[in-house]
Amino acid sequence: MKKTSKLISAVSASVLCSLSFSSFAAPSVIPDAPSLSAKGYVLMDYHTGRVLVEHNANEKLNPASLTKLMTSYVAGQEMKQGNISKDDVVVISRNAWARNFHDSSKMFIEVGAEVPMMDLFRGLIIQSGNDASVAIAEHVAGSQDAFVGLMNSWAKKLNMNNSRFANAHGLDHDDLYSTPYDIA
Repeated sequence: MKKTSKLISAVSASVLCSLSFSSFAAPSVIPDAPSLSAKGYVLMDYHTGRVLVEHNANEKLNPASLTKLMTSYVAGQEMKQGNISKDDVVVISRNAWARNFHDSSKMFIEVGAEVPMMDLFRGLIIQSGNDASVAIAEHVAGSQDAFVGLMNSWAKKLNMNNSRFANAHGLDHDDLYSTPYDIA
């Protein structure tokens, strides 16, 4: 009887303690999604792939400079497979240099310059250089058109079923599109 009484007292004390601590806990508030002016977006949980918030997630849009993410990814895969090296030095072609459109993002590389591959990667990612993206594409695949074939092949492997790439830099092109969902 004494044991039962002690057990009931211990359980009661535990319940009372847990109830008193829960009264201090702040309520969990999940804020509304912010108002964005983007044509489309998606926010996903990295671990589960669950969509947390989206707007026009499957609408085909021009990815613009987000195209350079795929350019970087494809070049990285080619590096991983040993087809190119981070230590390569790339000779800049007239075609790559010609991506210096007025008011467009560029690395300011010159025709015939010998540029280390990792400098081109920095120019691609940090400067969003259109010239760097074409130089990388030509180095990896011999031409930008051949590189675009690699981009579209990788897009299929990554289940980017609503994406089509038409160049390595993302400047407007009728055949260039993706969706926020595919990019996420």
